[in-house]
Amino acid sequence: MAFKLPFWSPAQAEAVIFDWDGVIAETRLDFSDIRRTYYGEREAMILEDAATLPPAARFALMRDLEDLEVAGAEKAEIVRGVIEVIDWFETKKIPWAVSSRNCKKSITIAAEKISIKLPDVVRSREDGPVKPDPRALFEICGAIGAEPSQTLLIGDYVYDMMGARRAGMRGALVRGHMPPEWGEWVECHYRSMSYLSGELNAPSELTPWENQRAGRRIGKAFLRAASTLALMIPSGVPNRTDESLMTAASLGVGAFMVPDVLFSPEEWKGSPSFNPDMMGRPLIDAVRDLLGARFPLVKVLPRKGEMDRERLPNSPDGMEAFLRDILSI
Repeated sequence: MAFKLPFWSPAQAEAVIFDWDGVIAETRLDFSDIRRTYYGEREAMILEDAATLPPAARFALMRDLEDLEVAGAEKAEIVRGVIEVIDWFETKKIPWAVSSRNCKKSITIAAEKISIKLPDVVRSREDGPVKPDPRALFEICGAIGAEPSQTLLIGDYVYDMMGARRAGMRGALVRGHMPPEWGEWVECHYRSMSYLSGELNAPSELTPWENQRAGRRIGKAFLRAASTLALMIPSGVPNRTDESLMTAASLGVGAFMVPDVLFSPEEWKGSPSFNPDMMGRPLIDAVRDLLGARFPLVKVLPRKGEMDRERLPNSPDGMEAFLRDILSI
């Protein structure tokens, strides 16, 4: 079943990135002693905050971390339901990869223990940036020939969902219990891989993460109607165009038509949410850069001359009323 924009389902993914521990291999790692030993009472991201430690402590941390991961890998069990999920994607010839914060040695040992064949693309912490750094996910997408906006990230921890959000990917949290404070990062939540397998075989219509706040207020019918719109950006880019674009996109507008003009410094001053690196470049590049990761399903298209299209309002104020009027909702 294929859902029309802006709605989606994991079954529509064109590529999949799996987290490893807790998603494919269950190693039951407990990092509490490592956190206590090296970071005390401080809330810290174990890998990222290692740079704050003295060299000797940093070396000891990485040694202890590898020892913990390898010990867990040697007792690994396969996550129930994951074979069915992997088989579903492989049957449809959808490429998949693994992205893990664990060391490569532990992944290899666990894969042998649970008798699973690793995909061609497996990235561990030795391979460069790790989730939630989006560069880790962009690199994998490049390696498997996938667009981030069409890629599904399956994970069991908040770092996975952070990575999905930062990379403009769809994200599925697979975990028995979701801490309430993770809710703002999570797009969809399944209690187990078996539940995700059920979703793949009987897809439900999901609202994208970036439209969920507006969707709760205006409803799916509004989002569905707005997704058919292609609003035209005027040639003289007015102040607050950045805010107008993001407000319209959050309300479900599916496409924007952009004139063939350069993005000037003066225009940036009136719309500073655009990346300043975009000054002097084609406006369409600036709009794609602004919306790309924030609203990955939105299309940004070249405008050829004056077209019979509704114009993007000069201000985000009253955007919902404007859309309701042209949609007759």
